[in-house]
Amino acid sequence: MKIFLWVCLLVGTIFSSTAQIKPAEITFARAREFAVAGDYAQSIKVLEILRDSLPQNTDYSIYLARVYGWNKDYPAAITILKPLIDSVDPPEEALHVMVNTQLWAGNYEEVIKYSNLAQLKYKNSYYQIQKARALAALNRNDEAEDTLQEVLRMEPDNKEARALKTQIFQQRTEHIALSYLNTSFSDPGFKPWHLAYLEYKRDLGKVPVLARFNYADLFEKQGSLFEVDAYPKTGKNSYLYLNAGAALNTPLFPKFRGGIEYFHSLNKHFEISIGSKYLAFEETDVVLLNAGLTYNTKNNLSLNYKPYFTQTEGDWLTSHSLALRITNPIKENFVQIDLQYGSIPFGFVTSTAFTDVTSLRLGLQYRFRLTKNILVQPVFMYEYEEYFPSMYRNRFNSQLITILRFL
Repeated sequence: MKIFLWVCLLVGTIFSSTAQIKPAEITFARAREFAVAGDYAQSIKVLEILRDSLPQNTDYSIYLARVYGWNKDYPAAITILKPLIDSVDPPEEALHVMVNTQLWAGNYEEVIKYSNLAQLKYKNSYYQIQKARALAALNRNDEAEDTLQEVLRMEPDNKEARALKTQIFQQRTEHIALSYLNTSFSDPGFKPWHLAYLEYKRDLGKVPVLARFNYADLFEKQGSLFEVDAYPKTGKNSYLYLNAGAALNTPLFPKFRGGIEYFHSLNKHFEISIGSKYLAFEETDVVLLNAGLTYNTKNNLSLNYKPYFTQTEGDWLTSHSLALRITNPIKENFVQIDLQYGSIPFGFVTSTAFTDVTSLRLGLQYRFRLTKNILVQPVFMYEYEEYFPSMYRNRFNSQLITILRFL
């Protein structure tokens, strides 16, 4: 009989404990559902009740702090987490949430402090990466790069660390670019053409601005052109390309040139553009119209189609370009294949010979990062050029662009 009573008491105790725990688990699951759905206010109400009823359960407190962070109430989240982290043995999840919350709040010195504490105790590269983000936000880029280098020594394939390192490189918003383009001909041959430019880029406020000096030696003549480009944003998903230039000496370049193009991202895959260029040569004025459609895939592949139109002597001339680009954003590399066909000269800058003769052009360009601040971009384009009606020649365009960026 005594054994029977003890069994009944044990079973009763188990059922009683289960009855107390099960409602709490169901309530916690419901709070998580609210949070996932974005109803942070309701999730916080439920979690506050759970925490008050079961204060010894740190899971409820940590998740409540997490939801406060998602709801951008960072002081509330930090207040909840601080007692847990100040304990003798702080839970890793609490440190994880604290590091993220301080980063979202913009408390970068605190991010560094808690990342160091978490890394010392748990040896996780995640904290080193978050520390590097905070250092970069404080413009302590050298320290950030050293921190990321420590991660990459242990984990060479850590994509997050490599991507952040590239982002830090790209914070150098000024650059100088030097380009040389050689155009040679065969069957029949012709004296080579030489074009070069020197470019300086910096941000004026939030607008990238580029000033460029162009020099040309072709047709046994020399000419130079100074021009300025700007890329102001016009909305969350749109921006303008603006161009203005004037020849320092003619006749190779237009006396004046101007351009405008509007770009708009429809979604994460499609971008459209429409624009025009005005070229005021000594002999005539030319207006070029263009449009564009770009499709971007999830795996860093993009396809761009762009038609060009101009009217001369009552006829519309057209040219079509198609570009396929494969990009590696971590390495800042891209490979691009260009295919062009039509009547409008490829350069649009050094010729008024807008006739109905056509050219077929096939090009390849590759950009790579030589060092963290030097980018190199070789370009090659072959043209089967109709230089006179029904008469063709080979045209080879070879270009090298070098970019040096700095603060």
